[in-house]
Amino acid sequence: MSKTLTCVYCGMAYPEGTPPHGAKILTDHIRVCEKHPMRLAEEKILKLRSALFGLVGAVSDSDLDSMEIVFRSLPAPESDKIAAINAITVLRDTA
Repeated sequence: MSKTLTCVYCGMAYPEGTPPHGAKILTDHIRVCEKHPMRLAEEKILKLRSALFGLVGAVSDSDLDSMEIVFRSLPAPESDKIAAINAITVLRDTA
Protein backbone atom coordinates (compact mmCIF):
# COMPACT_ATOMS: atom_id res chain seq x y z
CA MET A 1 0.00 0.00 0.00
CA SER A 2 1.45 3.35 -1.09
CA LYS A 3 1.02 6.56 0.84
CA THR A 4 0.50 9.75 -1.12
CA LEU A 5 2.37 12.75 0.22
CA THR A 6 0.14 15.84 0.39
CA CYS A 7 0.65 19.48 1.35
CA VAL A 8 -0.75 19.97 4.86
CA TYR A 9 -1.85 23.51 3.96
CA CYS A 10 -3.63 23.14 0.62
CA GLY A 11 -3.92 19.38 0.14
CA MET A 12 -1.97 19.20 -3.11
CA ALA A 13 -0.89 15.61 -3.79
CA TYR A 14 2.71 15.00 -4.81
CA PRO A 15 3.81 12.28 -7.23
CA GLU A 16 4.19 8.81 -5.73
CA GLY A 17 7.63 8.27 -4.26
CA THR A 18 8.22 11.92 -3.35
CA PRO A 19 10.29 12.00 -0.15
CA PRO A 20 8.65 13.74 2.83
CA HIS A 21 11.34 16.43 3.02
CA GLY A 22 14.21 17.95 1.09
CA ALA A 23 12.86 17.37 -2.43
CA LYS A 24 12.92 20.23 -4.95
CA ILE A 25 9.27 19.61 -5.79
CA LEU A 26 8.36 20.37 -2.15
CA THR A 27 10.38 23.59 -1.95
CA ASP A 28 8.99 24.70 -5.32
CA HIS A 29 5.45 24.15 -4.05
CA ILE A 30 6.09 26.05 -0.81
CA ARG A 31 7.02 29.11 -2.89
CA VAL A 32 3.61 29.12 -4.60
CA CYS A 33 1.24 27.51 -2.08
CA GLU A 34 -1.35 30.20 -1.30
CA LYS A 35 -2.22 28.64 2.06
CA HIS A 36 1.37 28.20 3.32
CA PRO A 37 2.18 30.36 6.39
CA MET A 38 5.03 31.97 4.44
CA ARG A 39 2.45 33.94 2.43
CA LEU A 40 1.35 35.69 5.64
CA ALA A 41 4.98 36.35 6.59
CA GLU A 42 5.69 37.76 3.12
CA GLU A 43 2.62 39.99 3.35
CA LYS A 44 3.76 41.33 6.73
CA ILE A 45 7.27 41.97 5.41
CA LEU A 46 5.83 44.01 2.52
CA LYS A 47 3.69 46.05 4.92
CA LEU A 48 6.64 46.68 7.24
CA ARG A 49 8.87 47.60 4.30
CA SER A 50 6.30 50.07 3.05
CA ALA A 51 5.88 51.58 6.50
CA LEU A 52 9.63 51.93 6.98
CA PHE A 53 10.07 53.54 3.58
CA GLY A 54 7.39 56.04 4.61
CA LEU A 55 9.05 56.73 7.96
CA VAL A 56 12.49 57.37 6.55
CA GLY A 57 11.14 59.24 3.53
CA ALA A 58 12.80 57.08 0.88
CA VAL A 59 11.28 55.91 -2.37
CA SER A 60 14.14 53.81 -3.73
CA ASP A 61 17.20 51.86 -2.68
CA SER A 62 19.48 54.62 -3.97
CA ASP A 63 17.65 57.01 -1.63
CA LEU A 64 18.59 54.68 1.22
CA ASP A 65 22.28 54.93 0.32
CA SER A 66 22.13 58.71 0.34
CA MET A 67 20.14 58.81 3.56
CA GLU A 68 22.59 56.56 5.38
CA ILE A 69 25.45 58.92 4.51
CA VAL A 70 23.43 61.86 5.79
CA PHE A 71 22.35 60.09 9.01
CA ARG A 72 25.93 59.10 9.79
CA SER A 73 27.13 62.71 9.48
CA LEU A 74 24.27 64.45 11.33
CA PRO A 75 24.97 66.09 14.67
CA ALA A 76 22.24 64.03 16.35
CA PRO A 77 22.09 61.72 19.34
CA GLU A 78 23.85 58.44 18.60
CA SER A 79 20.70 56.46 19.49
CA ASP A 80 18.71 58.33 16.83
CA LYS A 81 21.40 57.68 14.23
CA ILE A 82 21.48 53.99 15.12
CA ALA A 83 17.68 53.71 14.88
CA ALA A 84 17.63 55.35 11.44
CA ILE A 85 20.54 53.27 10.13
CA ASN A 86 18.92 50.09 11.47
CA ALA A 87 15.73 50.96 9.57
CA ILE A 88 17.74 51.48 6.41
CA THR A 89 19.51 48.14 6.93
CA VAL A 90 16.19 46.32 7.39
CA LEU A 91 14.84 47.88 4.21
CA ARG A 92 17.88 46.71 2.27
CA ASP A 93 17.60 43.21 3.76
CA THR A 94 13.92 42.82 2.81
CA ALA A 95 14.30 43.91 -0.79
